[in-house]
Amino acid sequence: MAGRAFVAGICLLCLAAAAPAPAAQALIGSVAPDFALKGVDGLNRRLSEYRGRVVLINFYARWAGDSRVEMPALDHLDATYRRAGLVVLGVSVDEDLDRAREFAIGMHVAYPVLLDGGPRIGSAYAIERMPMTVLIDRSGIVRFVKVGYERDDYRTFVAEIRALLRE
Repeated sequence: MAGRAFVAGICLLCLAAAAPAPAAQALIGSVAPDFALKGVDGLNRRLSEYRGRVVLINFYARWAGDSRVEMPALDHLDATYRRAGLVVLGVSVDEDLDRAREFAIGMHVAYPVLLDGGPRIGSAYAIERMPMTVLIDRSGIVRFVKVGYERDDYRTFVAEIRALLRE
């Protein structure tokens, strides 16, 4: 009996870890907070410029180990669905912009990586843990939020992206 309770407790912990943080969950259904940031490439980008396209924003930090695994997967999504209307944006929330830039360049991703050295955007998106991925529909509404990254998340991202691209 104690064994079953232990297994049930572990299952509940796994489900809680997979669910978005409550503050991040509250973003779903609301207009995505707009921002303008400079990219690693030196270009400024504003989220609202991508209205009419499906946008995947990945908030990450170089010190979050999951980011190193997730970024190549997101690069593959970008290459696969860019022509269909997907925009992938990486947003580094590292305070040390030089180290953030070096990390982003070293990851060799083709999608734009933006640098946010302050807490403003992280606060607007209620970021509590890294990485955090947000999917925004063509109207600018947050439709999906995932905190953390596990290898199986790639399939979930594909399903969510395809559904939004079909709308």
